Amino acid sequence: MIFIALGANLPSREGAPRETLRRAISALASRGLKITARSRTYITEPVPRSRQPWYANQVIAVETRLPPHGVLQLLLDVEHLFGRERSERNAARTLDLDLIAYEREIIDTPDLIVPHPRMHERAFVLAPLSDIAPEWRHPVTGETVVAMLARTDRANVRALRPIPQLMGIVNVTPDSFSDGGRFDQAEVAVAHARALMDDGADILDIGGESTRPGSRPVDPDTEWQRIGPVIEALAVEARERFRLLSVDTRHASTMARALTAGATMINDISALDDPASRELLAGHDVPIVLMHMQGDPQTMQNNPCYTDVVSQVRTELDFKCQRAIKAGIDASRLWLDPGLGFGKTLEHNLALLDATPQLRTLGYPVLIGASRKSLVRGVDREVPPPQRLGGSVAAAIASAQRGADALRVHDVAETRQALAVWSAVEGQAIG
Repeated sequence: MIFIALGANLPSREGAPRETLRRAISALASRGLKITARSRTYITEPVPRSRQPWYANQVIAVETRLPPHGVLQLLLDVEHLFGRERSERNAARTLDLDLIAYEREIIDTPDLIVPHPRMHERAFVLAPLSDIAPEWRHPVTGETVVAMLARTDRANVRALRPIPQLMGIVNVTPDSFSDGGRFDQAEVAVAHARALMDDGADILDIGGESTRPGSRPVDPDTEWQRIGPVIEALAVEARERFRLLSVDTRHASTMARALTAGATMINDISALDDPASRELLAGHDVPIVLMHMQGDPQTMQNNPCYTDVVSQVRTELDFKCQRAIKAGIDASRLWLDPGLGFGKTLEHNLALLDATPQLRTLGYPVLIGASRKSLVRGVDREVPPPQRLGGSVAAAIASAQRGADALRVHDVAETRQALAVWSAVEGQAIG
């Protein structure tokens, strides 16, 4: 097995240390390393103890045909990409990537020593390594990771709770329920999308058709006139910053145009009801969000009715997944969204959010979109959508607690910060 340790305790251009590790793993994957396992993220006190900021640490297992020194050069290239300047030993850093083990090889050269010479005494390496390979044995000493970890100083080593990916909303529409008209000009929408990336969005979701309750459909040409320039302006930058660029559409022709322009994800509220969409996406290797909706946007909130909302939504989403798979779409590309607010009452929305673990048992990532929705108004005061930040963040934390893989949100910076604190408080102290 090949193991790489990641660490950071200074912000990079792509965010806080924890976010940097997430982007760095994407950068390694984009350069040909196959990520086969990843540990939890840990926060750890600097070693030796100092007044430096605490570190975020992680370990990944990879597969590659590169020789050890080839892997080393790749790691140095990615460090440089994230602004790492190697200086004195034990200095604070934006990103530190170490090849700590390469199969059973023992390497001792001026620029590379494998296994890492001090891994046996470093809890910040051994704790994450124990997440993915607890019984791996050191090629020199023969000791397992668990045995080495038991002898280390584990004070001030804390495993963080996983944080969902954040999908930032970019509505290029005049009539969306929350921010209609704010970003309906391409240059304003592009600036907003860039700000969301800076705030920590992992995915940008670009939409040109409002699907709020009672909204009228928009034809594909009008939709593309709104979102086409935005996707074209962001495609290269999103790829270089390791973000997914999603298009929020139910029209096959818009999907085709968006993918040609550089979109890397499809978010369809109709769950690919159009056979043309299924046929198109069978030929593209991009993630696809299948959302549940009872009825259509014009009628869905007239009288939502279920005998068992969780069971029915789960069954219908499973059907939509199987239909997509039969059309030639690989199951590994499918994500699920229970569609809060799309043909649901307050009680339906609460039940579905609470049932996130049951939805995940279908075997697909689950995306929850509760941001600024009527769920907040239903349990608190009647306020307009932009004033529902507190409730939206609470719903995000509740979703994360229940294992949501991604959250579709308007307020990325605030949600990211709240989740970071929740993750640390709910984390596990190793010492």
